[in-house]
Amino acid sequence: MSGEPAPEIEPVNFDDEEDAKIGYKPPPQKSIEEIIKADKEDESLRKYKETLLGIAKEGAIVVGYI
Repeated sequence: MSGEPAPEIEPVNFDDEEDAKIGYKPPPQKSIEEIIKADKEDESLRKYKETLLGIAKEGAIVVGYI
């Protein structure tokens, strides 16, 4: 390390009003089961989802929005 302080990082401001101005519409919410069942025929995508979702597929995790 050079002894210099780390540069300050500005927090990202997620603003729903700004999203509305640019026309962003979030996709509809899906259950973990729906996410897992989508694209079942794609083996690599299935493995990727299993890695990301882990035990969530067993219903042990609840995903929520702030």
